[in-house]
Formats: sequence, C-alpha cells, structure tokens
Amino acid sequence: MPFFTKKHADTHLGLIINMDWFQPFDSSLYSVGVIYAVICNLPRTERYKSHNILTLAVIPGPKEPKLHEINNYLYPIINQLVHLWSGYNIVTHENKSGRFIRGAIIGCSSDVPATRKLCGFISARVACYRCYKLANFVNNQSNFGGFSDFSDWFVERDIDIIREKAYEWKKCQTEESRKNHVSQHHVHKFVSRRYTIWIILTLCAIV
Repeated sequence: MPFFTKKHADTHLGLIINMDWFQPFDSSLYSVGVIYAVICNLPRTERYKSHNILTLAVIPGPKEPKLHEINNYLYPIINQLVHLWSGYNIVTHENKSGRFIRGAIIGCSSDVPATRKLCGFISARVACYRCYKLANFVNNQSNFGGFSDFSDWFVERDIDIIREKAYEWKKCQTEESRKNHVSQHHVHKFVSRRYTIWIILTLCAIV
C-alpha cells in the first residue's frame, strides 16, 4: 500500500533532512552544526518558516565532528524516526483524543560535505556516491575526467552492498584496518542505515 495517498495527506508526513554548519562568532573559527527537517506536506511558502522547521540536533563546536563521530548525534534522531515510521498518536488542539501520525524521510538536502556525513560516504574528491566512478589524482588534485571505461563504472551502487560494507567496517578491530576498508569500499558504519527507508542513493539533493 502506498505511504503517500490523498487519504493520508495530513497524517503521513514526508520529511527532508538537512545538516549544515555556521560560525556564530565574528573573527573566530568556531563552527556549530545543526540537523533539521522540514515537512513537505506543507506548502512551499510555509515549510521553511522557523516555527515549522523541526530542529533535530545542535552540534557544539569548536570543530565539525569526524565522519564516524556524527553517529553520536544521529543515533537518538534515528531512534525517533524509526518510532515515527511505525506511528503514534499525537494530541492536537482539534483532536483531543489524538491522531495517528506516521512519517518518513523522503530526501536529504545539504551541501556535498554535509550529505557525505549524513549518509556515511567519504569525500566527494575520492569517489561518486551514486556510481562506481573513482577520481583521478594529478599533482594531488582530484578530477573525474575520462570516459573510456564508461561501461565499467556507470553502474548504480547497490544499497544492500553498501549496508553490508558498512557493517564490515564496524567489525574491523583496528584503526588501520578501518582506514583500509574505507579506502577500498568508500563507506563506513552509519547508524542512519538502520532506518528502514533511508533512501541515501536516489534522493540526495546537493545544494
């Protein structure tokens, strides 16, 4: 049964998640991050108003967390999203007995570095997250030129394989073995992948 239908237009919520950093102080390299979501059921003119944005986490500085450290902030968020996917009653002004609400992440909209951290991929300077294209390095500068082997890499990545390699990363016993695993497979363990409908490959809008 489809999740989004006319019947459930106001009870099945579609969420777009975003993560970004900003510098709250002048003349300082202190970065603070925020993870938030917008409700796509709302009209575009309403969904980005401050009172309609769902602030999911504030990440204190002074520096951005490393790729795997972001899990510490995502873990409670994912737990709540799993709960929301199953659904629960929410009491409102118009419905004192509550309405059964469900929600699903339908996209991720961030800049390239933030999207990589949210979805568990390494730097965009190394490999594409959608296909198997790898970067070329010339004088320590990466580029994605060259199409002679187009048929070898223009293949969509398999989400099940990505999950498998992410769990393998977790089983690595040493920091060195984890680095080697990431270099080979370009993914690492990410709590967001336990979210049953986390569509990381096809619905990442880079802004």
